[in-house]
Amino acid sequence: MGRLELYEPSGYVNIKGILETGYPFIFIWGGRGTGKTYGILKELIETRRRFVLMRSLQKQADMMSIPQFNPFKQYNEDNYVNINPVKLGRDFSAFYYCEVDDEGRNQPDGDILGYTASLSTIGNLRGFGASDVEVIFYDEFIPEKSETPIKNACYSLLNGYETINRNRELAGKPPVQLVCASNSENVASDIFIKLGLVRKASEMAEKGQEVCYLSERGILLINLCNSEISRKKSETALYRMVGTDSDFYKMAVSNSFYSLDYSDVAVKPLNEYRPMVTVGEITIYQHKSRDEYYVTKHSSGTPLDIFGLGEKDMGAFIRKYVWLWTEYLEYHIIFSDIESKILFDNYFHS
Repeated sequence: MGRLELYEPSGYVNIKGILETGYPFIFIWGGRGTGKTYGILKELIETRRRFVLMRSLQKQADMMSIPQFNPFKQYNEDNYVNINPVKLGRDFSAFYYCEVDDEGRNQPDGDILGYTASLSTIGNLRGFGASDVEVIFYDEFIPEKSETPIKNACYSLLNGYETINRNRELAGKPPVQLVCASNSENVASDIFIKLGLVRKASEMAEKGQEVCYLSERGILLINLCNSEISRKKSETALYRMVGTDSDFYKMAVSNSFYSLDYSDVAVKPLNEYRPMVTVGEITIYQHKSRDEYYVTKHSSGTPLDIFGLGEKDMGAFIRKYVWLWTEYLEYHIIFSDIESKILFDNYFHS
């Protein structure tokens, strides 16, 4: 595979090149206004690949079905076309090229271009036909700071993908391409955690690495941290107002995750600690001589307690070890890496 040119001469992200890598699972995160959503929708329309445009919540999917919030609004203006959503039952809509009738209403003209869906709905669907769908585009897959995350989001996404993809690979056809795009809100999203991508995504953010191919898993990670568009946006009124030290600036322009704080991350010798409790993927150790705890994904020795990630186990862990959160707030906990820290935080707030 040749080198991926990540940006077009205009400075916007090169969606065409990214999709043409052929990777089944593509995750793109980056500053606002870099052309992720517009570019993906444009490429899907112009290559005539039927798609599902998905958002997390049903109310977000419903908004896409309102002409005023049509995700193709700008594309229509730029290309003198009229792509609009048409409701299909209660929870879904379809996009069509439309003609305007004598009463000013959009009437479908031609075949379906794509569908709308929400993660909260599609994860529970079974047995419906989607053999015409080639691409699932999950927009804003990382929840915003003000948004309540969907419980078991990754499970719902995998369920929805399996329902749409079905057995097409067994019949010799290529798999559905899943493209997830978002701003760099929070690396501790359920999808990154459950797919084991937290460490790699956080390393990319820390090192300024923009492209990572996980070929054996069919995953392509794109971190838009060197966008010329983001640099230009930093000079606009909003970003001058909030300042370069604000979390909002770091997320929207510098492409930094809100949650990345390495001040309490350090590698410690395990022989100075005794294992106390394992929960999910992490083990929490207590120092043998001082009020200090160490959290790592490495396991050594036999802890007093072991908890899984089921609802009952997580409840039991929090009831017994809620005091550890106070220790964390008082800076008595050290993490072997950023992934362990994120998992620790996630388990207390799941």
